[in-house]
Amino acid sequence: MKPLHDSERANLAELAAAGEGTIPFSIGICATGDPPTLVELIDTIERERFPAGFSLAKIIIVASACAPRTLNHLERMQKTDPNIVLIEEDRRCGKAAAINRIIRENTADYLALVNADALPSAGAISRLLRSINRDEGTGMVSGVPVIAPRTGTASRILQLMWGTHNTCSQDLNLTTLSNHGTDELMVVRADALVELPDGLVNDGAYIAGRLRVSGFRVTSLEGATVRVDVPSRPIEIIRQRRRILYGHMQVWNLVGRVPATAESLMLFNPERGFGAVVRTVAKRPGLLLALPFAAVCEFISFVGAILDSSGGEQRHAVWERYAD
Repeated sequence: MKPLHDSERANLAELAAAGEGTIPFSIGICATGDPPTLVELIDTIERERFPAGFSLAKIIIVASACAPRTLNHLERMQKTDPNIVLIEEDRRCGKAAAINRIIRENTADYLALVNADALPSAGAISRLLRSINRDEGTGMVSGVPVIAPRTGTASRILQLMWGTHNTCSQDLNLTTLSNHGTDELMVVRADALVELPDGLVNDGAYIAGRLRVSGFRVTSLEGATVRVDVPSRPIEIIRQRRRILYGHMQVWNLVGRVPATAESLMLFNPERGFGAVVRTVAKRPGLLLALPFAAVCEFISFVGAILDSSGGEQRHAVWERYAD
C-alpha cells in the first residue's frame, strides 16, 4: 500500500472531524519496539470510509519503549492528524497498563482495539462497528485472525492452531458459550469497559469474560479479517503458547469462568473441541502432518503454564518479543 502524504492525511482528518451528529468511536493501538506494519496500520485506518452514522473521534496510540524512528513517524503523523492522541512511555509496563491508558483517554461510544503488529483487511473495522451497533445485547465483536502462508514446520503448526481457533469461534457464535475475544482486533462497547487488573496477560479474554458475566453477548465476525504477526520457530510458538495458556488460567481465576477456546473445549467439551480440529484438517488435509508437532508444542506449553501459575507470582505481563 502506498503511504499517505501529510497533505492527504490532513484532508482525511478534516473529513473525519466533520461527522457531527453521528456515533463516535475511537481506535486504540498498543505499540512497542519497532512494529513493521504500524505506519501501514494507521494509513489503513485513515483511508477507510467508515459507515454512515459513525465518526472516528480519536486514534489513541500508546507507544511503550518504541524505537526512535517509530516515535518520529508517529509524531509526524500526529502533527497532520488532530485525531491522533500519542501517549509515550519510556519503558514497557505491560499491555494491560497501556489499554487502561487508552480506556481513560477514550470518550466515544465504541472502542476498537487493534495490535500494532496486526493489519485489518479493508472494511474490517467498519463491519465490526455495524455488527455491534445492530444489537444492544452484544458487548464485543472480534475479527478473525489470518496468517500469511509460509513454508516449514512452524508455519504448518500455526495454520493448524489458528484454523482451529477460528473454527471454534464461528461454532461458538451459534451458542451461548462464547466468552473469549481475539485481542488482535475487537470492538467493544465503551460504557461496558472496566480497567484491566495489574499484571493481566490476555486482555481480549479478560474483557470478553467480564462482558459475558455481565450478560452481554460476545461474538466474532467471519468477514472481518485481520492479518497477524506470528512466530517463525517452534520454540517461539511454545513460548507464546505458554504465555497465552498462563493468561487463560489467570482469566479463569479472575472471572470465574474458563475462556472458551480450542484447548479448553478439548478438556471440558471434547466433542466440540476435537470436532473443530477435524473440520479444520478436513478443509486443508495437508495440515494433518502438523498435528503431532502441534500436540507436542501444546503439551510442553501447557506444562509450562501450569508451573508458571503455581509459582504464586505474576508472570508474562511484559512478555518477550520475537525479535528480543
